[in-house]
Amino acid sequence: MVFRFPSVSRAAMTKPHQPLRSDAQRNRDAVLTAAIAVLGRRPEASMQEIADASGVGRTTVYRHFPAREDLVHALFDRVVDEHRAVVTDALAEGGTAAEILRGLGPRIIRAGERFRFLNAHGDPAREDPLKNPGAKEPLLVWLTDAQRRGELKPGLPPDWMYTMIHALAVAANAQAQEGHRTTDEAGRLLGETLVQAFAA
Repeated sequence: MVFRFPSVSRAAMTKPHQPLRSDAQRNRDAVLTAAIAVLGRRPEASMQEIADASGVGRTTVYRHFPAREDLVHALFDRVVDEHRAVVTDALAEGGTAAEILRGLGPRIIRAGERFRFLNAHGDPAREDPLKNPGAKEPLLVWLTDAQRRGELKPGLPPDWMYTMIHALAVAANAQAQEGHRTTDEAGRLLGETLVQAFAA
């Protein structure tokens, strides 16, 4: 899955990051959950509509997200978190490399569908943090280990496989978004493509 990531707002650049109290974290999570639901139905929905849906009030919403771009930025961070959770959950279920790759397809497409509304809010100037992974990125770590165990095709560098999986996920999500494939079909085909491309 891929989105055009927004540039960092002035507020985000000037505020130091501090851990939130548990009640403040709950309120922030409630706003983000409401924003996903509301913007998923109406991408142009107002901050007031999001505040109403969150149940925490407009003042609380603006305390956490002084501007709409701050909320959008946090939603893109949620995309990254959920993508990693999708991968982590798939890996935790275990199985052969082929089973894991096949299972990743539908999960990736479902996560992409959940956040599809964010495509209207991105900034092409900002890099997708999942595109160039760090050494500890869960999927990259698994690809490296699985290839070492002989479960993936030799001769393909793990970082290359990661990049190709990312690119295939982008293309598969686009097929679903544009109506060329159903969500279920895109997920199944993506999983099968990953197996054919990388499983030993």
